[in-house]
Amino acid sequence: MLKKLLVASIVSAAVVACSSTKPPVVEAAVSEPVVAEPAPMPVASAPEVASAPVVSNHNSVYFGFNEYDIKEGYNGVVKANSNYLAASAPAKVQVQGNTDDIGSVEYNLALGQKRADAVKKALIAGGASSAQVEATSNGKLKPKYSNDTDASRAQNRRADIMYKADQPTGYSEDSNGLPIVDGDVYTGSVAEGVQ
Repeated sequence: MLKKLLVASIVSAAVVACSSTKPPVVEAAVSEPVVAEPAPMPVASAPEVASAPVVSNHNSVYFGFNEYDIKEGYNGVVKANSNYLAASAPAKVQVQGNTDDIGSVEYNLALGQKRADAVKKALIAGGASSAQVEATSNGKLKPKYSNDTDASRAQNRRADIMYKADQPTGYSEDSNGLPIVDGDVYTGSVAEGVQ
């Protein structure tokens, strides 16, 4: 029994000796090394273009980079042409879709066709008959502007509404071969190029 008492005393002394009134030491947390995620692959984006000049006489719809939806600012010129076509059954137009020089010939021919088709659809929705409107694509093959600046590329992203029969009074083509109209056809204005 003495042995048991002696063992109990030693254990008690050891427990007392191990206890302390000092605050526990907190070790600093070791953080995981930060691994940088790889940079995303660059994606072609719309070139930044200074504000486009506003013209009042182009019979064209301009598009943003790699786009073929008609922006609200071009609804007036589309409506003016669809009204004229609806009122003049013999009138015929060819909508020519154009692009800038970024991308392959095949891609740009397809994009130009989508632009021309969008304008054709809008003209028909506005009252023109499908027999009056032909949609074609030049893609990047027949640029009217040089494609050497972002601004000139923006001017090449368009669909031209070219009259082929019974053109309205005030319709002509400028020195670049772009269709133009005067106030007899459309009295609003359009931005020549879209950001």
